[in-house]
Amino acid sequence: MVGHWRRVGGARHLHNMLINGVGAAATGVTLLVVFVAKFSEGAWITALLIPLMLMTFGAVRRHYHRVEMEISNSKPLDAGGLRPPIVIVPMNEWNKMSQKGLRFALKLSPDIIVLQVRAGDKMDELQKRWPDLVEAPARAAGLPTPRLVQLPSPYRHVLNPIIDYVFQARDQNPDRQIVVLIPELVAHRWYHHLLHNKRAGWLKAHLLLRGDQNIVVVNVPWYLSG
Repeated sequence: MVGHWRRVGGARHLHNMLINGVGAAATGVTLLVVFVAKFSEGAWITALLIPLMLMTFGAVRRHYHRVEMEISNSKPLDAGGLRPPIVIVPMNEWNKMSQKGLRFALKLSPDIIVLQVRAGDKMDELQKRWPDLVEAPARAAGLPTPRLVQLPSPYRHVLNPIIDYVFQARDQNPDRQIVVLIPELVAHRWYHHLLHNKRAGWLKAHLLLRGDQNIVVVNVPWYLSG
């Protein structure tokens, strides 16, 4: 083995290692001298930044490694125990956006719940027209009838009743996924976004941050023409 090392590297290889070692040591000494001499002139900032950057890079690397280990999968597709999800569609009123969202929901599952948050007890337009707008057309097409659930909100909170209902549905159906289908208005011009509320975005953010593997959020965009 020694003879093999000598044939591969030999004295020249050892000489190069010594030169590199001396160069590294000289560089380290130079940096130390410069750091001590310039400490009061701001070199201490570099001394703080370098360890901080190294710690940050290490944390980022460990995060990527954890993510890779968590999502890696060497097993084949698990096709057992598949059931259609429970689809929940928040809806404030009947319009083209809500119709597009409901049509998409009918393609996903026969179990569809439409949620409407209400501040008062008076029957509103959606509740009055629900049989004609949704139930009759769905039955005529041979499709399952979506169910309208109205959530009371005396303090006019919109997001909290929907979020609470979603998690309650998840807890009551641990063997099924809950799909929250959110119709959302998309404007082409950036300044038009300032004119529309961000309720759909806030709802999606809350569900993603507080949800788990059994809650799926799906956006159904409606693109404005101009």
